[in-house]
Amino acid sequence: MQQRNRDDRFVDLLLLRMNPPQDSIDRPYYTTGSIVSAAMIRVVILGFAAMMLSSYASANVTWWFAMISIWGIGIYPAWMQYQRFNDAVEKIETGSLCGACRHFNPTNQLCSVLDEHVVHPDAPPCEGEGWEPR
Repeated sequence: MQQRNRDDRFVDLLLLRMNPPQDSIDRPYYTTGSIVSAAMIRVVILGFAAMMLSSYASANVTWWFAMISIWGIGIYPAWMQYQRFNDAVEKIETGSLCGACRHFNPTNQLCSVLDEHVVHPDAPPCEGEGWEPR
């Protein structure tokens, strides 16, 4: 399988595409940190665009552009991706041995003992040997 280059991964994270690429098999492609950082980068870019627009347009147009674009391009796609991420984490928490373990970190789907990502709910990384109830 081909490895994606760094620029493609940056564009994917910046655009927050809804379906992860096929080469993200051994770890989750989106985590809470990647979703929040991509949203922050987009909001900053849109803020600079609004500042550039303020020298050419009236304040009323600039504020409307800033608020609508920041919500529609910056925050709403990240919120939708975060909802999908939470659904995936909820599937792992309710339908797997890892979800009931006290070492499972839901913010990035990580088993904190083995430092491995839990990608598939039916295959725990510790094979059930390191499981401890919450």
